[in-house]
Amino acid sequence: MNEIDKLIIKIEADTKQLKAELDKIEGKIKTTGAAGGAAFGAGAGGLGGKIAKLKGPLIAATAGFVAMGVAINKVAQVGMQFEDLKDSLDVVFGSIEKGNEAMEKVFTFAQTTPFQIETATKAFIALKSAGIEPSMEMLQTFADTASVSVDQLGTFEALIRMVQRSASGGMGLEELNMISDRGIDVLGILGRKLNLTKDDIAKFGKSAEGAAIMVEALTEGLNETFGGAMETKMDNL
Repeated sequence: MNEIDKLIIKIEADTKQLKAELDKIEGKIKTTGAAGGAAFGAGAGGLGGKIAKLKGPLIAATAGFVAMGVAINKVAQVGMQFEDLKDSLDVVFGSIEKGNEAMEKVFTFAQTTPFQIETATKAFIALKSAGIEPSMEMLQTFADTASVSVDQLGTFEALIRMVQRSASGGMGLEELNMISDRGIDVLGILGRKLNLTKDDIAKFGKSAEGAAIMVEALTEGLNETFGGAMETKMDNL
């Protein structure tokens, strides 16, 4: 499957909601047409009836053209967004070829998790731009962890942000608390893996070296606790 085929699959997925909304619009149009006919009164042979007969097809035709325009615009927006993300991958990974390799990993990750291609691509960009080579094992661990949290997308993004910031000079309690607030006991895991108290964690994570050790220990602990959780949920779906 080439990138164009995958883009088409992405577009089809993103337009599912649009189709549902258009179905609702169609239902409202039918209701409006019926209400309009009743309001004009008169029989089918009268002026009101003739106008009502014309009104329905005109509204339907107009709505059809509007819906078609909205759908085409939606497809165009998805295509432009995809190209923007691909350009960013090319830049942060250093070449079009490396960007293509990263995009293949993005597609693989997006196909095995409920996260959108956009979310996965931004994660790759965030990590690589911070000097961290995106690891499929780490990303899968984060996806497994997020799958059992109260906010899957928020937890996944918070984990990525934690790793990104740790590479830029340290990790504080603020990043960890953002994950804890979503139901993941990261402080407890760090306490068990590194024998650190909450105050120790704040001090230990101030240096880039300490933050790197914490990320490694936390990723290992999350995998031990939540590894495979995403696969189970996907099987349920």
